[in-house]
Amino acid sequence: MKNRMHTCAAALMTLVVMATVMQGGMQSVFATGKTITKSVTVASAKMTVSNTSSDSKGSDKGSTIDIKVGETSNDKELAESVDLSGSVAGISYEKLAMANVDQAVNIRAESSEDSELVGKLYKECAGEILEKGSGWTKLKTGKVTGWVKNDFLLFGADAKKLADSVVEKMATSNTSCLRVRKEPSQEAGIYDLLAEGDTIEVVEELGDWVSVEFADGTVGYVSSEYVTVSDEIGKGETIESIRAKEEAEKKAKESSKAAKSSSSSGSSGSSETATAVSNASAANYDDVTLLASLIQSEAGNEIPEGQVAVGAVVMNRLRTGRFGNSLYSVIYAKGQFSPAGSGKVAQICAQGPKASCVAAAQAALSGASPVGAATRFRPVSSGYQGMVIGNHVFW
Repeated sequence: MKNRMHTCAAALMTLVVMATVMQGGMQSVFATGKTITKSVTVASAKMTVSNTSSDSKGSDKGSTIDIKVGETSNDKELAESVDLSGSVAGISYEKLAMANVDQAVNIRAESSEDSELVGKLYKECAGEILEKGSGWTKLKTGKVTGWVKNDFLLFGADAKKLADSVVEKMATSNTSCLRVRKEPSQEAGIYDLLAEGDTIEVVEELGDWVSVEFADGTVGYVSSEYVTVSDEIGKGETIESIRAKEEAEKKAKESSKAAKSSSSSGSSGSSETATAVSNASAANYDDVTLLASLIQSEAGNEIPEGQVAVGAVVMNRLRTGRFGNSLYSVIYAKGQFSPAGSGKVAQICAQGPKASCVAAAQAALSGASPVGAATRFRPVSSGYQGMVIGNHVFW
């Protein structure tokens, strides 16, 4: 009788597990203070439990547990059914690895968590596989080469799918001062100035002009003579580059007081110079004022939730590290927010942003985000898919 009861119990447990697998979906399990995300793949009847954690230095920690039920199919067969011929942004799909993180993952000199930190691979960024091991993969990404834990990478069909969804056609400036104009004309007004090597997203190539788009959906134009158009995807960054940008921003803040003083003394100059001086002076304002001024320039007439959402996009960009290492650098990243480059944000800073935008900035700085981890937004009329709040769509 006891054996028969054990047999029945075992059969019942098998049915419960199989039913759970067939249902699919996502569920969260909370254990020992960590969030464990459980994904169920019905096609392979395989349940994968992954657990990741991060610290202020960037996480290398992670674990994966596989529980197989039945033998209906397997991941290898599914991967083989996807065509990995071709390439994206110059990287063969067969050699492609994509960062599978919310912010960034460390790139190390050797395949060890104790090894020297040589760079960062940001969310939705790509690398070319040089050597793949069971726990670590050696990548070349941008100007950095090093090892990344496999737990934080996607390969094969998964990497291809993500890369195809984030690859962009970009225009790279070949001159030291590229004007992004409001119309395809040499006499048109200017949104922003791009330095050599700066990039901006391409909408359409129009012969002598290239139509480009800022992160907020503003459309401008650059002379095709001074840009190179190509498919691009985010890449990693060296620690030296990260530190150099931080140092450059520090110096910019120190010199902005002198620039502001020069402007107020009545010195004459072109409108471009005046805009540059105005933008530099914006570095002197506190984060609440700076963020509130951007929110007002982008969503000053939106509902409160829409204003917080724009602020959240900026904060999400800051958290990834890909767009800058401070609020100022994220807002003033070239080719991103047109009101920053045009001087509008600095003007609002000087006048003082309105109360609703200040409240929205404070909420976003405190962690409020009605749009999750979204890092982009456009007017609803643009036709982009995502979360709609007011007159903007976020993704």
